[in-house]
Amino acid sequence: MDDRIANTGFCCLACGGKELCLGYQGTAASMFIPSNMFTLNGYRIRTYVCLKCGHVGQYMSKDRLQKLRERYFQRFLAGLPPDTE
Repeated sequence: MDDRIANTGFCCLACGGKELCLGYQGTAASMFIPSNMFTLNGYRIRTYVCLKCGHVGQYMSKDRLQKLRERYFQRFLAGLPPDTE
């Protein structure tokens, strides 16, 4: 596989292909801003294009997802993890 084609264990949600080109959309539109939560910067979203079928998808990196979880549970569930709700 070409080194420029990145795959870190992900697969395309549309076809299951593993040849993904990872990147960002390049604008503020690639930020996720949760409803009912104040944030100045939002959470940056990664984008991929499947080189097999052309599907464009998005996901949040694990470190950003963890920060969102922490803020969400602190704000809405008084610090309780989701399994003790």
